[in-house]
Amino acid sequence: MLFWIALPIAVASLVVIAVLFGRHWKELRLLDPTSIKEERMRQVRDKIINQRFGRIKSSTLAPVSSMAKRGALAGKTAFHAAYLKLIQLDRFYKQAKTPLVSIAPSMQDRIRSILDEARSLARDLKWADAERRYLEVLTFDNRNADAYKGLGSLYLKQRLYPQAKETFEFLVKAHMADDACYAGLADVADAEGDFAAEEQMRHKALELQPRRADRHAELADFYLARSQPGKAWPLAKRASDLEPKSVKYLLTAIDAAILTGNRLEARKRYDKLRLSSVDQQKLQSLKERIDAMPA
Repeated sequence: MLFWIALPIAVASLVVIAVLFGRHWKELRLLDPTSIKEERMRQVRDKIINQRFGRIKSSTLAPVSSMAKRGALAGKTAFHAAYLKLIQLDRFYKQAKTPLVSIAPSMQDRIRSILDEARSLARDLKWADAERRYLEVLTFDNRNADAYKGLGSLYLKQRLYPQAKETFEFLVKAHMADDACYAGLADVADAEGDFAAEEQMRHKALELQPRRADRHAELADFYLARSQPGKAWPLAKRASDLEPKSVKYLLTAIDAAILTGNRLEARKRYDKLRLSSVDQQKLQSLKERIDAMPA
């Protein structure tokens, strides 16, 4: 019963509300900012401006970001390159200390055989074939000092001085140089006319092998060629004492003794020289020079 009484009242209320809503629609629209044209335009304008600033910001920061990324990538690349270089240097150092340790025994024998063959070819003046053998060794062991020394000697004998110098200097930088290497550099310096460098290299060769007569004799010849018999004599004497049967060293010692006025030493070595197979003309020439010296 109550339902049927309340229903007409509810329907009448809804009708009244609808009439009121329709009459005041324009006023109600003012309560919604999006319904105002100016407000809608402002919002669109703000959106466009914000989007433009966003693009400007993005385009401005993009190169910086790209540069940062490239810088980071370059940094990583440089770090990895340095790390790999360090590993290579460590391996290089270890191999320099024991160059044949990592090579199988059979390969070591093969390398020695090729080196012997290369030396034999060099003695026969077969330069090209000897060079190929030495280079073949380096394909197996790129730190083989004997192969580099052989190549340097080959180039020196062929008067290929730039190649010889480069080869010997590599051995020096790699801490694999011996007296023969410095003697080779001295010969190159002599060919280039750099006598200061030649003297230095010959002294280094002698320091490494003070018991080798040829190193003393080479330095003695250097001083004799530059009219310094006072420096040449002790070196020539030492060479002759180390190898008393060597005609070459006896001749050098006699020459140095005569030039320094040491008649006693000159005569003593001349007497030894007479027992060798030196031609008589040479002996006569030396005798005359010694006889002409003050007693």
